[in-house]
Amino acid sequence: MTRQIWVALIALTSVWWLSIRMLWTEWEIDPQYSYGFLVPILCVALFHQRWRDRPSTGESGNPLLLGLAALPALGFLLAVQPFFEANPEWRIPGILGALCAALLTLLLVYSLGGFAWVRHFLFPVAFFLIAIPWPRNAEEAIMGFFMEKNAMAALEVLHWTGYEAVRRGHLITLPTGTLGVEEACSGVRSLQSGIMASLFFGEIFRFSGFFRSVLVSISIFVAVFGNFLRATILSIIASNEGVAAVEKWHDIAGYAILVSTLGTLWLISHFYNRFRSRQKNAASDPVDSEAPLLISKHLVAVCLSTILLTVTSLAGTELWYRSHEVGTNSESNWALKSGTPGTKPIPISERTRRILFFPEGFSERFADSAGRAWQVFYLRWPAGRTAIQALNIHDPRTCLASIGMVLEKQLPSLTIQVGKESFRFRVFLFRDAGRPVLVFHSIIAGGASAEHSPEANETLSGEEYTLKGRWKVVTKGIRNRGQTLLEAAVWNTTDVATAANTLAGFLARTMDENRSESK
Repeated sequence: MTRQIWVALIALTSVWWLSIRMLWTEWEIDPQYSYGFLVPILCVALFHQRWRDRPSTGESGNPLLLGLAALPALGFLLAVQPFFEANPEWRIPGILGALCAALLTLLLVYSLGGFAWVRHFLFPVAFFLIAIPWPRNAEEAIMGFFMEKNAMAALEVLHWTGYEAVRRGHLITLPTGTLGVEEACSGVRSLQSGIMASLFFGEIFRFSGFFRSVLVSISIFVAVFGNFLRATILSIIASNEGVAAVEKWHDIAGYAILVSTLGTLWLISHFYNRFRSRQKNAASDPVDSEAPLLISKHLVAVCLSTILLTVTSLAGTELWYRSHEVGTNSESNWALKSGTPGTKPIPISERTRRILFFPEGFSERFADSAGRAWQVFYLRWPAGRTAIQALNIHDPRTCLASIGMVLEKQLPSLTIQVGKESFRFRVFLFRDAGRPVLVFHSIIAGGASAEHSPEANETLSGEEYTLKGRWKVVTKGIRNRGQTLLEAAVWNTTDVATAANTLAGFLARTMDENRSESK
C-alpha cells in the first residue's frame, strides 16, 4: 500500500477509536453488551468481503464541500472527549459518537468512490451500530417487559404440570423458596446477540432484503422462546431441588440458549444458501475491482489533520484532568463495618456481584426499637472509569419494581450527618404487598480536595444528572472517583424523620472514619 493509503487508514482508525473508547467500558462491565468487542472485527470482515467486489469509482464531488460536511461529526468526536471522561456512564455521547464515526467513514468512502461505493459499503459500516448500548430508559422498559412475560409464562407451565407457585412482579414464590426472573433471564442478551448474528449471516451470504428480514424475525422468536424455556426449566428445578440448585444451572442454561439461537440461525442460513446456489447459474463478476485506489492531496491533508486533532484531543483531555488531580484523593477515607450487634448478614450472590461489578460490600438486616424491619446495602467501587458505570446498573425504582414492589412517589431528598460526613439521600415510598416501605438511596463520590468539597461530592452524588451538573464536573476536572452506594429500606412506616434518625444511628454505629487508603 502507498503512504497515502496508510495515512487514510490511520485517520479512519483514530476516528473509530474515539468512538469505541466511549463504549469500551460498557461492553466490559455489562454482560448484555459483551458481544460488542466482536462487532468491530465483524465489521472489518464484512468490509473486506465487500472490497473484493467493489464497483467502479464514480464522481466524488467537491473536496471542500465534503470537508465542510465532515466538520460537525469530527468536531463532536473531538470535543466530547473531555465531557465523556467525567461522565462515562452517560450513554448519549457513545451513541452520538458511533453515529459520527459511521458518517465520517461513509464520507471517506464517498470521496474515494462516489455514491456507488456508499451504497456498496453502507451495511458493513452501519453494522457497527448493533453494538451501541440502548438508552437506559428504553433498556429498562424492554427488560422489564420480557422479565414479566417470562415469569407469567413460567408460572402457567408450573400450574399445568401440578406445581404450586405464586408470582409477584418478577418473582415466583415456590414451596422451596423464591425464584427471581432477573435481568439475565429477560432474554435481552440472547435477543441482541441473535439479531447481530442474523444480520451478519444475511450479509455474509448476501441474502435478499426479504430473507434478511425473515432471518431477523426468526432470531427474535428463537431468543424469546429459548428464554421462556430457560425460565420454566429453572423454575421446575427450583421446585424439585430447591432454589439453591438454580445457581448451578443458571449460567449453563443461559449459554445453552445462546448457542442454540446462534446455531439455529447458522443452520438456516447455511441450508438456504445451498438451496439458493442451486437456483443460480453464476454470480455476477465484480466491476473493475483491481483499479488503483487514488487519494487526492486534499484528502491526505484532511486525514493528517484528523490524526493530529485526535492526538491533541486525547492528550489535552488527559492533561486537563491530571492537572486537577494533583493533591486530591479519589477514595473516601471512611467505610462501614459489617457484623455490628443486632444485625443479621444477608448473603449477596456471586452472580449479583458479577453484575454489579463491585469488589467490596455487604447487606444486613436489623430491627429498630419499634420492631420495624430494616435492610441495608453497602456497596463500594474503587476509583476508576468502571466505578460510576457499574453503579448505574442499579436503580431502586427499577430493581425494587422487579421484585413486585410498587413505587408510590418520590419524597423530598434529605441530608444525614454522621460525624464529619454528610450523606445526601433520595427517599422513595414503595408499597410491598400493601405495606408501606421507605427506601433511602445515596451515591457518594470518593474524596475530593478542599476546593472541590462539598460541592463536588454533591454533584457526583446522583442529584445532578442534568446537563448542567455533568458540565460542572468537567469544568472542575473531576473524573473516575471511587463510588459508594448506601441503600436502606424500612417496612411498615411512612414517618421519614423517625426513619432517618434510625438510619443515622445505624451509620454512626457501623462507620469507620479512619479507613486506610494505602492498600
